[in-house]
Amino acid sequence: MKTHNEARKEMYKGDYPAATWVQISRLYMPDARLEIEVIAHLPKNKN
Repeated sequence: MKTHNEARKEMYKGDYPAATWVQISRLYMPDARLEIEVIAHLPKNKN
């Protein structure tokens, strides 16, 4: 986790975006190496 936290400091300056760090024994797909959780904000249409 410390290694990855240093990479975040290189990419983001100032306020860091929220992150979730979870240690698991395996992912849903056995061949997967990474799982990404995303929350998107879609602005309301002003028309």
